[in-house]
Amino acid sequence: MIETQRQPSPPETLYHWHTVLIVDDEPEILSSLRRLLDREPYDVITTDRPGLALEWLDRKNISLAISDQRMPEMEGDLFLEGVWKKSPRTARLLLTAYPECVGRIPRSRRVLVSVMAKPWNDGILKRTIRQLLRERESAME
Repeated sequence: MIETQRQPSPPETLYHWHTVLIVDDEPEILSSLRRLLDREPYDVITTDRPGLALEWLDRKNISLAISDQRMPEMEGDLFLEGVWKKSPRTARLLLTAYPECVGRIPRSRRVLVSVMAKPWNDGILKRTIRQLLRERESAME
């Protein structure tokens, strides 16, 4: 399943459009995150296929990659490591129901910018996304 949506930018938005890529094997999670970001000034791309998402990095400028950790095709830390290797400036967020698993990820793969537990708080997740995107913009100036 692959879905894309683009929402109009609110007039008070001072930063440019961003593309947020969300990878999770649960359709309900993808749907919830799409609804959450519905009024945000982002292109939102969702998929349950991390391998396909990595291919998109060759063709599309992704501002932020959000990934689940436990997925059948590829673990989230491996996916985010692939994102980092292909696009080091892409911000990365691991959204997982098992935050304790982060301590078991080999140091060589700890290229994560942020980790957040499921279930998430909508307000905190939105603020985290905005912060990661602001930090990315600052680093690119």
